[in-house]
Amino acid sequence: MNLKIKKKFGIIGFPLKNPRSIKIWKSFFKKKKISAEMLPFEIKTKRINKFYSSILKDKNFYAAAVTMPYKKYFFKKVTIKDKLTMYAKTVNLILKSKKKIYGFNTDILGAIESIPKKAENIAIIGQGGTGQAILNVLFNIKKKSKFYLITSKKNYFQKIKYLKNHKKRIKIFTQINFDVLKNVDLIINCTPLGSDLKKEYINKSPIKENIFKLINKKTFIFDVIYKPKKTKLFFLSKKYKIRYRNGLKMNTIQAESALRILSRELELN
Repeated sequence: MNLKIKKKFGIIGFPLKNPRSIKIWKSFFKKKKISAEMLPFEIKTKRINKFYSSILKDKNFYAAAVTMPYKKYFFKKVTIKDKLTMYAKTVNLILKSKKKIYGFNTDILGAIESIPKKAENIAIIGQGGTGQAILNVLFNIKKKSKFYLITSKKNYFQKIKYLKNHKKRIKIFTQINFDVLKNVDLIINCTPLGSDLKKEYINKSPIKENIFKLINKKTFIFDVIYKPKKTKLFFLSKKYKIRYRNGLKMNTIQAESALRILSRELELN
């Protein structure tokens, strides 16, 4: 299909380091013969409110992928249509239709497809935007599962209100240790450690090698990081023969899901 008006798409975040979404979306536009531009919106925190106002007024703005650190910000700003996004309380896709902006979370679809379906005891390392979203969704769809949260945030039960009523299902630790490892069959890394976002992250692992020695061989590690493909966590998992998956599948599924939503909405408009 051809659109007479050149529509503006993008990816919103800070910092942005060669995001895969730009190439994937451009390929989609070319295949669909859509006249569009795909732009990197690298927006500093102090400018995000002004940027949001500008895309509301911009007649050519249509949609954007959303990445760190703005997934929670846009969740609070936009209209949510589906239950999984409501559970996640973050968005990674925004789409404007009839002067209104809607939000979706396709990250969580990729995460669900990346982890073993039978996992019942789940440790989540990191409770930033991604960690909270994964916890929120898995907590609601895996009713019998227990969760072990590894977070440096103090008084976490007080900060996340619904946790107070579920202390039997959710336990909180400041670091991953034997008390966690003896119970879990799935570990999810939601920290940036090992990623190329900053130089100080690249050679680090969220699980130290002396702790790795205690991990049960039946445990599965899911790492949301996909750049680089092989992190220190990957090499430690390989060394100690622990099953491991990086975030590339999650990233691919979320992008494909986002494009399905875009395709559907483009047909309607």
